[in-house]
Amino acid sequence: MTMAILPVIVPFFQSLGLSMAQVFQLQAIFGIGILLLEIPTGYVADLFGRKKALILGAFFAGVGFTYLIFIHSFVELIIYELILSLAFSFISGSDISLIYDSYRSDERQLAARGLANLQMAMVLGEASSSILGGFLVMWSFKYVLWATAITMWLPFFISLTLKETQTEVMNRHTHWQNFKEMFIYVFRSGDDVLRLTFINMVLWSLATYFSVWIYQKYWEVQGVELRYFGILWAIHSLLVGVIGKFIHSWEQKLGATTLLWCLAVCAFLGYFGMGIASGFIGVAFALFFPVIRGITQVLLRDALNWRIPAKFRSTVNSAQSFCFRLGFALFGPLVGYGLDHGGMRTTLVVLGLVFGVLAILVLRPLIKKVP
Repeated sequence: MTMAILPVIVPFFQSLGLSMAQVFQLQAIFGIGILLLEIPTGYVADLFGRKKALILGAFFAGVGFTYLIFIHSFVELIIYELILSLAFSFISGSDISLIYDSYRSDERQLAARGLANLQMAMVLGEASSSILGGFLVMWSFKYVLWATAITMWLPFFISLTLKETQTEVMNRHTHWQNFKEMFIYVFRSGDDVLRLTFINMVLWSLATYFSVWIYQKYWEVQGVELRYFGILWAIHSLLVGVIGKFIHSWEQKLGATTLLWCLAVCAFLGYFGMGIASGFIGVAFALFFPVIRGITQVLLRDALNWRIPAKFRSTVNSAQSFCFRLGFALFGPLVGYGLDHGGMRTTLVVLGLVFGVLAILVLRPLIKKVP
């Protein structure tokens, strides 16, 4: 997650002549690449090991961000997004599975702490590189691109040193039966909490992902100077990590249902507040989204992974990411079109209303099932 280009990537795309609709189209293409590769790569991780998947993912990430330095056209950006989709498909699910594989069934608290530590490590990388990117962009986007390419090769060398615990693996000769067993376990085993957690992971990941691709355009509209983008991005990232670190202690004190209702409240207030407010107040309303991300990436992800057998844990994580990417591929371009033609304020208010309704339809059933 140490990507210096991340806090200024929308202005970078715009510097190449792209509209907001095209920015969201690129992310939809990235999502389609994930759709095609996510489940197969997760399945590869379950069959042949998390370490091999992470090595491949890190390699393609290095290639993708190196290629970005030399890009000048929309077509080249499509190739870049497809390379990244291959990279992150291998990484997605494998890192989480490696953590949960390392703990026994009676060590859930330790596994949850490991997940929170992973989340904190990711946001620290994102925050530090955001400040670096915001600093370097004052001279040129090229400096930001080179810094990103250099740092994104480091995970490849680190992945070579990983060690993984031996776990039960699926049969390498009965692929259809393996997928059937996984599907039945998640959706037809009678574990309503598992099924509804899977669905809510998809929904609230979408809620935060839409906002991530709106932030930079929103800051620009509110008159925030480009040099402050990195600092704002770092604040958002660090807030995610801090919330993730405290989620399980808050769960014990407040209860899981309270935290789950926070997802709906924060999504509505975040989008609606950004839509009706302006200036510093509007920018401040966006801080509700790191709360959603922290709860989703730690509380919901822990609830999902602890209910999944190790033998197809990576595949289930990849299937969840697959559904999330499908949602973005379908609705992301519509959001981009709304920003270009309906306006920032209208699009944000509509998103707030949509996620408010979806909370009633999707989140409420989960809350009813949680003890």
